[in-house]
Amino acid sequence: MLSLFKVIPLFLLTSVKFLVGVPAAYAAWQMNFWELSLFSSVAGIFGVAVFVFLSDWLFKLWDNFRMRYFPPKAEKKKRKVFTKRNRRYVSLVKKYGLPGLAFLTPTLLSIPVGTILARRFFPNRNLVFIYLSCSVILWAFTMSAILHFPSLFQS
Repeated sequence: MLSLFKVIPLFLLTSVKFLVGVPAAYAAWQMNFWELSLFSSVAGIFGVAVFVFLSDWLFKLWDNFRMRYFPPKAEKKKRKVFTKRNRRYVSLVKKYGLPGLAFLTPTLLSIPVGTILARRFFPNRNLVFIYLSCSVILWAFTMSAILHFPSLFQS
């Protein structure tokens, strides 16, 4: 029987870094396909829910922090800084939209980064939640299948 002190850290890891958490949960507990799929789906959807529904509050907190500790200069208006990473995010969103962003979020972007990006570009939080949750479920089953049935994915 798994204790809560062993489950909670891996649950939180999976809800934030999905690509690391799913194999770690598999290695730690040797769950079967369905258990691993369910565990990783629930953890990923929990992470998406936290960041989708708390994102407005996080945005306000960040803006207040910036205004308090880094107030804008009155003499000249600073231009927005477009880094290489920011340009990639914007081009990704423009090219593939919410479905593409949702597809890449659990594995390549991580759940917090992808969710916050999706909320910045797409204001409908329920739609963002649905897309990202479906993506998490798809990736949970895919990663569970890769871990349990590696011979299916070898050529």
